[in-house]
Amino acid sequence: MEISMTADGLSALRERIKPYLKEKRYQHTLEVEEEAARIGAVYLPAKIGKLRIAALLHDITKRASFEKQLQYCEEFGIMVKAQDIFSPKVFHAMTAEALARREFADAVDEEILTGIRWHTTGCDQMSLFSAIIYLADYIEPSRTFDDCVALREYFWGGMPDAEDTLGQTIHFCKTMVLSFDLTMQNLIKDGETICTDTVLARNCFLDRLDSLSQA
Repeated sequence: MEISMTADGLSALRERIKPYLKEKRYQHTLEVEEEAARIGAVYLPAKIGKLRIAALLHDITKRASFEKQLQYCEEFGIMVKAQDIFSPKVFHAMTAEALARREFADAVDEEILTGIRWHTTGCDQMSLFSAIIYLADYIEPSRTFDDCVALREYFWGGMPDAEDTLGQTIHFCKTMVLSFDLTMQNLIKDGETICTDTVLARNCFLDRLDSLSQA
């Protein structure tokens, strides 16, 4: 199904998600929406509307407690891996996808749902669409963590000219690798588990960089 969201439809969706989010999270969500549209204008202009939808829905279960996340998993038949228990921050991506599929079926398709699913960890063979949602969540302007600021400055500050499409693609892949490096460094520093999907995502973008360098 091809989703097309009008300006009025997007405005209505912004209202529909409010009950799912605390005010600070809602403002973050709006920032992610705008950042996804901005990145999409460079890399995926034909799908800006769908990127906005995915961004608006990406955190709709974020406020749920860990116990509630597990209840969602049982309710939606989500398989929980042993490593997931040690990485509770990854659950909201899984449950948000499932809840969006049920509660916002009129506004989503599989591409949007996949973008929601992988916005936290990344994944192997990550699509450009999903990567844009992931990156927008990481670098939206209200993020003030040092790594977020550094990655935002790296990405927008080092963007090649519009005519250099290969350079832009390489720059995007390098930004994604750096994002995973920063995430894993922090997890290691804090003694936390690194999600296997994040390692696979990093390796995937390294492989793409290698292929681009040989083009």
